[in-house]
Amino acid sequence: MNKAMMTVVATTLLAAIGGVTAVTAADAALTSVVGNWQTEPDDGAVGIVQISVDAAGNMQGRIVGGNHPGLKDVKNPALAARSIALRGQVILRDMKYEGDGHWSGGTIYRASNGKIYKCNVTLGANGKLNVRGYIGFSLLGSTQAWTRYTGTSMDLPPAH
Repeated sequence: MNKAMMTVVATTLLAAIGGVTAVTAADAALTSVVGNWQTEPDDGAVGIVQISVDAAGNMQGRIVGGNHPGLKDVKNPALAARSIALRGQVILRDMKYEGDGHWSGGTIYRASNGKIYKCNVTLGANGKLNVRGYIGFSLLGSTQAWTRYTGTSMDLPPAH
């Protein structure tokens, strides 16, 4: 093998190793949010939201528990949906991974008022998931800090 060919092989090998390292680092950031998260109280309701991330880094969140197990979606603007239980519903949708622990471009459904908001999600250095719902501009909104839920029961005690 001549020197030029050896240089090409070495460069390709180093690029492949570097690519594996970059993918592994990206996977760590993406998968660190996967799991169950406890929301802050909203109108007395506390939820457990299961976060999942697909292969492209898109995030979604589904209600899997909380302190009101049979709570219905009574504020939903669609009359037919008002009799459906909130548990099992996807409330966080179409969040695109922007890198460095940030997702944006999606929406969040707030069951306490039946409205859908634009949303940004950031994994904080403190291990909390900062979920910001807003109208129009991110400045016009509010943020909840969700904490990782490590309990085994999906039924939480009632909030006081």
